[in-house]
Amino acid sequence: MSGDLSGGAVTPETEENRRDWVEFVRFGLGGDDYGLELGRVEQILDDPSVTPVPQTGPAVAGVTNLGSEIPVVVDGRALLELPTRAPDAETTLLLLDRGDARPTGLLVDEVAGIDAHHVDSVETPEDGDWEPSVRRRWFRAVVAESDRTDEPMGVFDVDVLVSKARAQA
Repeated sequence: MSGDLSGGAVTPETEENRRDWVEFVRFGLGGDDYGLELGRVEQILDDPSVTPVPQTGPAVAGVTNLGSEIPVVVDGRALLELPTRAPDAETTLLLLDRGDARPTGLLVDEVAGIDAHHVDSVETPEDGDWEPSVRRRWFRAVVAESDRTDEPMGVFDVDVLVSKARAQA
C-alpha cells in the first residue's frame, strides 16, 4: 500500500455528516493494531530502503532518500521496546506530516487500511477500561471496538513519538 495521502480517503458517509467521522491509518506493530490520524500521515511507502546512521539509539533506524527529502526513520518496534522483527521482514514507512519540522517517518510492520470511525467511538486514553500493550503516554486517543477493529485501537500522538525517539537517539 504505497501512495500519497494528500487527497484523503473515500468514506461511505454522506457529505452532510462528514464532520461526525474521523479517519485513521490503521497499522500493525508487534502483532497489535494501532492508528494515526490520517491528516498526520503524508505518504505510505512499502519496504523502504533505510540507511543506518552511526551512533544513534535503537529507535532511529536510519534515514531514507525520497528525492527532495531525507527523512529520519524511527523504528516503531524499537521505540516502543517491542521484540525486534526478522532482518528480512518487509516493513512499511509512514511519512509523518509535522508541518515545517524535520521530515520523519515511522517504520511499522504493515498498513491494514484507512478507516473512518464515528466521533462517538473515539475517546481519550484515560477514559474506559482499555489496557494497551504499551504505555498510555504514547496515545492521543482510543477508538472503541467496531466492525473495523476487533478490539479497541490506540491512536498514537505523533509529537510524543517523535520527541521520545529524539530522547532515545
